Amino acid sequence: MGITSFVLSFLAELEENNNRDWFQQNKKRYDEALKNIQEFVTQVIGGISVFDASISSQKAKDCIFRIYRDVRFSHDKTPYKTHFGAYIAPSGRKSGDAGYYIHIQNNASFLVGGLWSPEPVVLKKIREEIYYAPDELVAIIENKSFKSIFGTLIEEGSLKKAPKNYPDDFEHIKLLKYKHFCAEKTVSNAEVTSENFLEHCLQLLEISAPLVKYMNKIVRYE
Repeated sequence: MGITSFVLSFLAELEENNNRDWFQQNKKRYDEALKNIQEFVTQVIGGISVFDASISSQKAKDCIFRIYRDVRFSHDKTPYKTHFGAYIAPSGRKSGDAGYYIHIQNNASFLVGGLWSPEPVVLKKIREEIYYAPDELVAIIENKSFKSIFGTLIEEGSLKKAPKNYPDDFEHIKLLKYKHFCAEKTVSNAEVTSENFLEHCLQLLEISAPLVKYMNKIVRYE
C-alpha cells in the first residue's frame, strides 16, 4: 500500500485551516491520513532492513513525529505541522544516530539520508575523521549514483571559513565546513501518490545508505 492522494488533500486543507477548531472537526480525517502514513512507514522499514539491518527493530509509530507543534518559544503560533515526518534510525528518532527521513507535504515532499545537525562533540569527531581519513566519505559522495540523485550534501548553514584549527588549503576543506551530513531528494505529489512510490523511495534511500552507515560508525563508535 502506498500513500494516497487523501493524505496530501488533508495536508493541503490543513495549511489553509491551521487552527484547533478545524482540526477537531476533521480529526477522523487526520486519523485516517496518519494510519496510511503508519502503514507506509512500516513497509519502508521492512524495505530498508534489507540493505541496513541496523534499523530492523524500529516500529512506525515510534519513527513518526507528532503533528502538534511546540509553540512555546515560536513567533508562529499555528498549532499543527502541515506535513508528516518519519525518522528511521538504529536507536530511534530521538537518538543522535544517522538515519533515513521521509517528509510528506503537499507540493513539498522530500527524502533524506544521513545525519542532520550533529551535536558539537559528534561534529568534532566527524571533522577529525574527514581530515585524517577523507577517502571513504569522498568515495561515497563522488559515487556516480549518489551524485546523479542527490548532487551533493545539504549545504545549509555551512561555514564561510575553515573550522578552527583546520588549514584553509586542506584538499577537502568544503567537507569540513558542513554543519549537516545528509543528502536530500525532493519528490513531487505525483511521485508520492504513484503506485511505485514505495519502490522509488527505497531505491533513493538505499543510495544514501553508505552515507548513513559511515556516519553511524562515527556516531556510534562502531
